[in-house]
Amino acid sequence: MPICHVCKAEINKRKDDWIQPSGKGGRYYHRSCYESWRQGNSEDDEEFIDLIYDYISHDLKKTYDYHKCNAQRQKFNKQGMSNKGIFFALKYFYDVKHNDWDKGFEGIGIVPYVYNESCAYWAEQERKTKGIMIQIEKQLRDAAAQEKQVIRKKKIAPKKIKIDLASIAEMEDEE
Repeated sequence: MPICHVCKAEINKRKDDWIQPSGKGGRYYHRSCYESWRQGNSEDDEEFIDLIYDYISHDLKKTYDYHKCNAQRQKFNKQGMSNKGIFFALKYFYDVKHNDWDKGFEGIGIVPYVYNESCAYWAEQERKTKGIMIQIEKQLRDAAAQEKQVIRKKKIAPKKIKIDLASIAEMEDEE
């Protein structure tokens, strides 16, 4: 049986929806894996750069070294990993596998170690629930498009106690 180049799972040519695009060197793909992979390599991949950092700071509520993460991300891009794939690898590693961010030294160096496993996981989720990846991406885009409201607490000055020295003096005189 051939193996899907994206998720590394076996392809049953009789049961699975699969393709073998021309010019791809005899590689086989599940149709959903291939479409997800192609979308990850398109122009909208750039929007996932901000989503990576937003995910770390807002969803994980962690601090990170931007310059280190950006250098790592660019290195991963040169190795063939898309920004979308990096985002979903992080989401898989921290949300699905419940790993600890603090062991990552404020970087995203874990990505190459979980990237293929993450692709397989998300491809399986897509097969189980058609359109789940599109739903997740839509939620991310909607959240990013919402206007951020800054709520500032109004500082309340402590109440000033007015002391009437004349009243105190009268009280002392009466005694």
